[in-house]
Amino acid sequence: MVYKTKLGEMEISDESIFTFEKGIPGFEHLRKFALVFPQETFPIGWLLSLEDPEVGLPVVDPKLVRADYDPVVLSEDLEEIEAENQEALLFFCVLTIPPGKPEKTTINLRAPIILNQKKKKGIQTILENEDYQLRHLLSEEMERSKTVV
Repeated sequence: MVYKTKLGEMEISDESIFTFEKGIPGFEHLRKFALVFPQETFPIGWLLSLEDPEVGLPVVDPKLVRADYDPVVLSEDLEEIEAENQEALLFFCVLTIPPGKPEKTTINLRAPIILNQKKKKGIQTILENEDYQLRHLLSEEMERSKTVV
């Protein structure tokens, strides 16, 4: 199906669509999002609202940035997305890219987007691990882990 999104009109398959029962912090009124990976921004993906074409969040697999990223998901979060455990879940972290200053891009390792591919449900949760903050400078994290996005 074709949707109007922050990145323009896009053909989005049902496999890419996830329901966030409580929305996402700051966008609690929005429930349907699509995870897409346009070639021009890969490996950075986008979590795009299918209800408000102005809303789209750049996301990345945190393991590409911080190889030792090891979140522990609370049981109530697992229940919300109908997951038995966290093994089969997908984790993405939101990037903040300041206009005209991509070198100042930060990654939010503290509040990952967690997706249950099987049930097509998602949640953004806040981890209890104090090692993960809301803003880590992307370049510093990649240098520390010796990874490249």
